[in-house]
Amino acid sequence: MVDTASVAKRAAAAKAEVEDAVERAAAAGAAARDAAAETAESVTANVAAKLKAAGIDTDVMAEAAKGQASELQRLLAEELRARPLRSLGIAAAIGLIVGLMTAR
Repeated sequence: MVDTASVAKRAAAAKAEVEDAVERAAAAGAAARDAAAETAESVTANVAAKLKAAGIDTDVMAEAAKGQASELQRLLAEELRARPLRSLGIAAAIGLIVGLMTAR
């Protein structure tokens, strides 16, 4: 015969262990995320310092990239307005290809 009190105690103990494991996993995830963020910042600073030492101004590069991105955005918007059906066809074709690739 099954002792319900014993089963209830074991279930409560198992629940407590699972909750503890979840807390430990969350803490480990947070620590890993923080470590990754620190590493990324360190790498970014190191690369920027080496580029500046080589005579490359990263601030100028960032501004140039922003300017090119905004120009590309403007060109795309003009193309969409000028040829909406062509743009729709291209988007549909890309969607079909991606759908076929992910279905495999």
